[in-house]
Amino acid sequence: MSATFDPFDEDSIRRRLADFIATQGAADVAIGGLRRFTVGFSWVTFGLQASWRRDGTAIERALILRVGPPNGIFGPYKAAPEFITLRALGDSGVPVPGVYWCCDDDSVLGAPFFICDLVPGEAPIPWTRDGGLAFDEPTRLDLGGQFVSALAALHAFRWQDTPVASIGGSTDPARAALDQIDHWEALLARWSPRRVPMLEWAAIWLREHAPPAPRISIVHGDYRIGNFLVEAGRITAILDWELVKLGDPVEDLGWVCLQAWRGRLPYMCHFFTREELRDRYAALTGIEVDLAAMRYWEAFGTYKLAVMHYGAMDCFEARGFNDLRMAGMGLQIPRMLLQVESAMERAA
Repeated sequence: MSATFDPFDEDSIRRRLADFIATQGAADVAIGGLRRFTVGFSWVTFGLQASWRRDGTAIERALILRVGPPNGIFGPYKAAPEFITLRALGDSGVPVPGVYWCCDDDSVLGAPFFICDLVPGEAPIPWTRDGGLAFDEPTRLDLGGQFVSALAALHAFRWQDTPVASIGGSTDPARAALDQIDHWEALLARWSPRRVPMLEWAAIWLREHAPPAPRISIVHGDYRIGNFLVEAGRITAILDWELVKLGDPVEDLGWVCLQAWRGRLPYMCHFFTREELRDRYAALTGIEVDLAAMRYWEAFGTYKLAVMHYGAMDCFEARGFNDLRMAGMGLQIPRMLLQVESAMERAA
């Protein structure tokens, strides 16, 4: 029987979470107070202190609890793909938080969830008051190099003989783009009661121009400024893996290039020009990426982001997810549709 998830019922969450951890082989479990983070648009995120004993050893950790609310933008959620990927990447060159437990059974907290380390650092955001660069020049180059290196390490990870092979997505290079169009078209149909001519036209164009993938890699799905932590000049963790899947690695490169993350700046995610991004990535991976393919995936990413805005509006209006940021995204839909048109014109 499903439980009910109430993000404001701290005592219930702590009690049920402690009971769950005890079933995972831990003893003497104690959960401290929850601190809700307001960042993030999809999962509900709490910070907490927890202690337990395993095999006679006392353990104490600062942890993150991520819960996928049933009426959230991407509901119904699944915690397993993100958890499996993070666990597999733990010993790779990709900075990720350590993970502990996950559960997709609604009977525990009333929603899927997973638990990982709280990693120190702050998330740089792309929006500045004057529309200028988020970083000074030395920081732009240093962090930018780390940013591209982590992405290259992610795409080079050998997932085939790991549990990541089960996370879903596309394993056929010829179908990677087409499968993503199918996926987001279906979500738009679910989220919008009305047809959206601009996005219907975009889906037709994207199908007609879909490139084959150079290989199949883990695709983060939301790799950008704002989704990593920085501490003392180092990227300490890549965050927000809820859209992770298998697919065309160039999809992540195209997403980095979205206008939404750079405004009118020539620097993708405030780091590099498209050409610099392509060249640095190629030097690290040995994969020569065509700028036309990057522009295709930039157009696709803009389409995908526009569809997400319809999902945000739907979860606020029809699903009762009372987060005013979702309503704000709904107000941005006309601007997003114009960006879709512009991105396709650049890619044509």
